[in-house]
Amino acid sequence: MRWESTRQFNVGLDIGIGDGFSFTTNYFIKNTVDLLFQPDVSGVIGSYGPGGQPPIINAGDVSNKGLEIELGYATDPIKAYGFGANFNMTYLRNEVLRTPDGVDFLPGANFGVGGNVATRFEEGYDIGYFHGFETNGVYQSQAEIDASDVIQEGAKPGDLRYVDQNGDGMINFSDDTDKKELGSPIPDFTFGLNLNAKLMRFDISANIFSAIGQEIIRNYERQQPYANQLDYVINRWVGPNTSEYDPRLTTEANRNTEFSDYYVEKGDFMRIKNIQIGYTIPKSSLEKLRMESIRVYVSANNILTLTNYQGYDPEIGSNGGPLSAGVDYGFYPQARSVMGGFNFKF
Repeated sequence: MRWESTRQFNVGLDIGIGDGFSFTTNYFIKNTVDLLFQPDVSGVIGSYGPGGQPPIINAGDVSNKGLEIELGYATDPIKAYGFGANFNMTYLRNEVLRTPDGVDFLPGANFGVGGNVATRFEEGYDIGYFHGFETNGVYQSQAEIDASDVIQEGAKPGDLRYVDQNGDGMINFSDDTDKKELGSPIPDFTFGLNLNAKLMRFDISANIFSAIGQEIIRNYERQQPYANQLDYVINRWVGPNTSEYDPRLTTEANRNTEFSDYYVEKGDFMRIKNIQIGYTIPKSSLEKLRMESIRVYVSANNILTLTNYQGYDPEIGSNGGPLSAGVDYGFYPQARSVMGGFNFKF
């Protein structure tokens, strides 16, 4: 095992435009060589006994390329009124350049309870990309199943219809020949917007964040008989032409719990992370307290999130390493909070 190393190249430009305007851009290439992390791997790379943990290994090389842009504006802070804004955007392209010698890919997070491997570390793809079956609707009748050119073992009316990726006329559940790339946990773009304004003794600030282009695995559902279900199952298949998307609900053995694009959702979101409003009491009102000023403020966090993701929180991050990024295990969502306080200046 070797220490991982990083090689980085940056070229940037900083410009001040007129009174208060600024522009910054930065193009970067960052290559990590001999990346260290702890995958759940087979004995090909290392083994561990009961109660142990997988070995930390040099997983390979990873490249990150991207562009950062920042625009800013601010008025003279000495004035009694003013406004400031800062907008930043980052575009990122991630790619695995090399895996360990003799290893095609490293398996990552599991889907469901003891289910399929859903993420991979594989050359030519994003780190932790999603890999599984592609679906094509729901079987509506036994006649449709019998007339299909593709044999799907155990299929019944109301089951998900899987796509035959290798064209051999059957869905292979025992290997990866009918699986494909289903998405990436890494956003293409991230955006940030910071705003602030003041008028006499009042001030207000806000922080907004957005991420676009990433996917999320809906892995918080318990794919087990008799487990609680989310309310979308109300729209499930219950007979011919009742649903082309949501499969039947059953306690018998079926293939609907195989990891597929049915459990992958767009993770785009925009979140107002913070708003703060304050008022500064002037020195003239504080002479008896011998204080310069007192600022009273109210702050609210996680005020609003705009997203189409069905889960609790689209901003889920990672749980235990890069191959678990974008896998939603039902993390407790970020709390919405409101608080107040004082700033004393003596």
